[in-house]
Amino acid sequence: MKKTKKAIVAATLFAVGGIALAGNGPDGYPNEPVRFVVSFAPGGGTDLVARLVGAELSKRVGQTVVVENKAGASGIIAAQYVARAKPDGYTLLVGGSGPMVFNPITQNNLPYDPVKDFEPVTILGSYPLVILAGVKEPFDTVKDLVKYAKEKPGELNYGSFGYSSQVPTEYFASIADIKLTQIPYKGSSEAAQALLAGNTQLFSSDIGPGAPLVASGRAKALAVTSAERNPILPDVPTLAESGYPGFDFSLYSAVAAPKGTPAAITDYLQKELHAVLHSPEVTEKLGTMGIKPEGMPPAEAAARYAREVEMFSPIVDKMGLKAN
Repeated sequence: MKKTKKAIVAATLFAVGGIALAGNGPDGYPNEPVRFVVSFAPGGGTDLVARLVGAELSKRVGQTVVVENKAGASGIIAAQYVARAKPDGYTLLVGGSGPMVFNPITQNNLPYDPVKDFEPVTILGSYPLVILAGVKEPFDTVKDLVKYAKEKPGELNYGSFGYSSQVPTEYFASIADIKLTQIPYKGSSEAAQALLAGNTQLFSSDIGPGAPLVASGRAKALAVTSAERNPILPDVPTLAESGYPGFDFSLYSAVAAPKGTPAAITDYLQKELHAVLHSPEVTEKLGTMGIKPEGMPPAEAAARYAREVEMFSPIVDKMGLKAN
C-alpha cells in the first residue's frame, strides 16, 4: 500500500523535529519512554544524578527518560518495585550502595535479592559524605565533636537516609569510641531540613546537596569521608586528616535492570550512559556536585558490589546493625 501524502509529511516532520519513532539500540530499543525509578526522595545525590543523566540520555536514545521517585525503607520500596517489573529495559532502578550493598547485609528478610533479581547496568558516579553540624552546635572540628560526644554520651542525634548513611556514621562513631543516636528519614533532603531546624545535631550528607548548606552558612562542615579532599569543599579536611587514618568511604549512584533483561539492552545502556557521563558538559556538572563520573561495564559494577558486601559485612556484624 502506498503512503498517503499526509503520512509522508507527518514522517518528515518527526524526522526534522528530532522525535524518534524507534531507538537506535538492539531491535529498535527504546521505542517508548524509559523510566528511572529512584530509590530516594527528590533533592538527594542519587536523585540529582538521575535527573541530569536521564535528560542527556534521552537526547542520545531518542526517547524521554522519566524520573520517578519511590522513596522509603532504605531504598527497598524502589528496588522491590523494579525487581518485579517486566525485564524489557523500560523500567530501571537508580539506586546504588544502599539497595545493592547495605540492604543485603543489614536486613534478614529482604524482599528482593540484588544478585538474583537484577542485572547490573553501570555505576554512574561516586561521591563522599560530608559530616555536617548545626551552626549553633558548640563544635567546629571532628576533634571537638568527639570530645563533646564523650562528655555527653548518647545526647547527640544524627539524621540518616538509610543504611548508606547510617553505616559509615556508626562506623566512625565506633572507631572514635562515641555514642550517637540515629534519627531516620526517607531521604537526604528531609534529613538536611531536620538539621537546619535543630531537630538533629549532625548529618552525614551527600556532598552535592550538603555543600550549598555550608556555603550559605546554614550548616558547618566537619569532615568528608573520602580519602582525599573534595574539590567543591577544598577547605574541609578528610576524616583521615582529622585523626582517623585509613578512613575512606564513598557512596555511588548506579543503574540496574530486572533480572532477565537481555544483555544486548544492558550493554547498550551502559555504553550510552558511559558516553553521557564522560561528555564535557555532564562531567563538569557532576564536578560541581562533587561527583566523580564512572560508567563501567556491568560485570565491573557487579564485582564492586560483591567486594563491598564482603568488606562491610563484618563491620555491620560487629556494630550489631543487622535488622530483622
